[in-house]
Amino acid sequence: MSPTNSFLRLHSRWVSIGILGLTAVAGPALASPPGPLSAPIGTVLEVKGAQTGQALTSGGATIYDGDRLQTEASSTLRVMLGDSQMVLRPGTLTEVRGISNGFSATLAHGSVIVSSREARTFQVLADGAVIRPAGGEATLAQVTWVSPTELLLSSSRGAIEVSYESETKTIEAGSSYRMLIEPNDPGPQGNGGGPPSAGGHHSNKVVYIVAGSVAAVVGVVVWRALVSPAAP
Repeated sequence: MSPTNSFLRLHSRWVSIGILGLTAVAGPALASPPGPLSAPIGTVLEVKGAQTGQALTSGGATIYDGDRLQTEASSTLRVMLGDSQMVLRPGTLTEVRGISNGFSATLAHGSVIVSSREARTFQVLADGAVIRPAGGEATLAQVTWVSPTELLLSSSRGAIEVSYESETKTIEAGSSYRMLIEPNDPGPQGNGGGPPSAGGHHSNKVVYIVAGSVAAVVGVVVWRALVSPAAP
């Protein structure tokens, strides 16, 4: 089997793809792993590149609720999740789940490009933040994990809404921001100052720094692929 058109599914439901680029793939759905089977939520659309590991199957494999998808240092992976799509950039690890009217991706590290058609949705969970479309229009966005306290957020089509603790920010289409999570100054607690918050917990503060309009560059080519009528 050519590594260009193959897909890896481990019994622990890890999906690890090594990809050098993007190319269309097709093939039968992945055989069921041992144990109870979760609900299918999507399929692999495009893979390319060298594979490592065992239990290789063809591309076009089924993605199940709770699966973790991983790409290597020079890898990319495109998947269809319901009516929406997601591209994993090199060195990315994310867990995907189905939600009402879309999908949810928990980003551990790396970068994902996520898209939704009109009246559909997605959510990306990273560093305690939730990123989702701000409205019901078609949306294309990129979320990059930089560190446990920093994300890079870009929107190419449609505004996105970023929620962290009690704060919410809208990022308009064509914008890109660095999101920095910083601990609040606890103040003079223990030095005769006012009482600490309940449980001694101090919420973090979030700082957004404009990072240019790189989202527009990402969007031109990727948007066409993600909304292609040829996609299932």
